[in-house]
Amino acid sequence: MENIHKSASRPWISDRINVKEFRDDWFATSPCLKSTKEVFQLKDKEFAEIEAECGLDAMKCLSQLDVKVYKNIVMPINSGLKTLGVQKEDLEKRENNPDYDALVKESRKVYSCPPAEMNYYSEEHTGVPFEEVVKPEVVLSIQIFRPEKKVAVFQRSTTQRNPGFNIDQEFMVLGSQFLTELRDKIICISDEAIPGDYSEHPNMSVEVRCKDLYKSGFFYIDGVFYNDLRHKDCRDYSSKTIIKWAASREDRGIGPFQKATMERTQFIDLNIQLGYPYVYVHQGNCEHLIVFSDLLMHSSHHSNNRNEYPRHAVLKQKKRTLCMVCQKHAVEWIVHDNKLLPQNPFFFCKQCFFSFNYDENNKKIGDFRAYHRIDRSTIM
Repeated sequence: MENIHKSASRPWISDRINVKEFRDDWFATSPCLKSTKEVFQLKDKEFAEIEAECGLDAMKCLSQLDVKVYKNIVMPINSGLKTLGVQKEDLEKRENNPDYDALVKESRKVYSCPPAEMNYYSEEHTGVPFEEVVKPEVVLSIQIFRPEKKVAVFQRSTTQRNPGFNIDQEFMVLGSQFLTELRDKIICISDEAIPGDYSEHPNMSVEVRCKDLYKSGFFYIDGVFYNDLRHKDCRDYSSKTIIKWAASREDRGIGPFQKATMERTQFIDLNIQLGYPYVYVHQGNCEHLIVFSDLLMHSSHHSNNRNEYPRHAVLKQKKRTLCMVCQKHAVEWIVHDNKLLPQNPFFFCKQCFFSFNYDENNKKIGDFRAYHRIDRSTIM
């Protein structure tokens, strides 16, 4: 793949790094680092005086308040304040209405505040058991991009292919974690999609999603396909298709490739290049670029609870796709082949979908197909 990407000509791509060697070399070097006291050759009394004058305690002001951001707010019961009553109603509405919750977050720009730096992420989580991170340990920052938009065949010859790359999620993972732990944390609407035509029974409860039907997937990192084979119905996408295709002609300049299992590979075992585009593929043809953006030694600045990893480092703002009728609510239904509609397909919110396509007895009007649609703003 180096013949295609040519990382040497791209200054933002680092040299190849063995994660385990990085950890071992850093850990071997850290005891040799001198403290501030040793560097300036200070005596105990001198260092104590400087620490008293310039330490963190000296930076605090009188009556200084520590403002904390809490994820969960407990509202007082039977309070006479109307403001608290209104706020309680609003919080309950956000909890019960994903569309409204997404709208509030979008208006408040809550996604611009990295959760890894918010105070409530350093508090102990109820329901998340504590397991101390074993040192020495490394922390990798991984960016997950949105899948590239597919271009129709008739447009490829007339329209210049200029894909847009947008970071969808960013995670912090530990070197001791397995690749499957990251895969299980990645949220994609392709996994959450609901298969099947629900036009005859729109109120039928959803029991199966695409991630329950198609469980195969792989990471491609540094010439190796890491396949997820945890389930018996998982397929090895690489060996019978990609590797065989690449080996059929040497003039392509692609390969040779290797393969391994995702569930048996830890991040500490990888060879990576920071800034280099690797690939995560699932649901057959849903392709995400993944980029390792940083590699650090675990320190006191990171959470010491292993069970909190992989954790979101940055939440990207999700824009809603609005209903084509009311232009207010997020789309929940896609209708195909309805002759009463000006466009095919047509996007509806829940309320407009039922009011336009069904009568007062909940009977279908006309002939059409209807599919559930999951809006990306409601799944994170």
